[in-house]
Amino acid sequence: MSTAIVIPTRLKSTRFPGKALIDMDGRPLIRRVFDICQSFGYDTYVLTADKEIADVITKHFVIWTSPDCTDGTDRCMSAIGDELHYDKYINVQGDVSNPNIEVIKALEKACDDHYVTQAHTTLKPADQADPTIVKMIHTNNVIHWQGRGEMSYGSQGLGYYGYTPEAKERWNTFTQYEIEKRESMEALRWIQNNDMIKTVHVEDPDALEINEPKDYELWKKNYK
Repeated sequence: MSTAIVIPTRLKSTRFPGKALIDMDGRPLIRRVFDICQSFGYDTYVLTADKEIADVITKHFVIWTSPDCTDGTDRCMSAIGDELHYDKYINVQGDVSNPNIEVIKALEKACDDHYVTQAHTTLKPADQADPTIVKMIHTNNVIHWQGRGEMSYGSQGLGYYGYTPEAKERWNTFTQYEIEKRESMEALRWIQNNDMIKTVHVEDPDALEINEPKDYELWKKNYK
């Protein structure tokens, strides 16, 4: 069974424009994410529509995608089965500052059971009111809902997904609803189209997604 890591990214981030190219200890964020993922031994690709991002990645590992892609998952699905041909795909979002191989392995294994799975970890009390943290409600590894509002229960949804080619077949039949757009949360598309997205628990103590400038400052404080 073959597995690839796909890293979707764009320059026009709503909450932190241009974050893909911010300096992360001497290299752009997207280059850091790519380098770490590639060091895990998987075929690794950056999926983007932006030349500025492509310019900091070795040409062979860039997959050009449409600027009309609605989100990271949509960007991945546009490449699966067309430019890329693997049995499993691990989507590591381009703002995951500290990629974790154990999370990737957990999702790779989960692909044996289901066509789409998102990773989650324990929701810390300090993060319960943080709107940049995704709060996930799930039972028996099935996700029921996600949101960004304050929540004193549930888990923290992470920016890692596992797909098989079947996921693309289903995704292409879905409708994007307004709540997904307002929440900026692509996992809701599976739920709102009466499909099933599963989840797997992981330990990821260094999880930090660069969603806003404050996250970048936190990374510089704790990891630089």
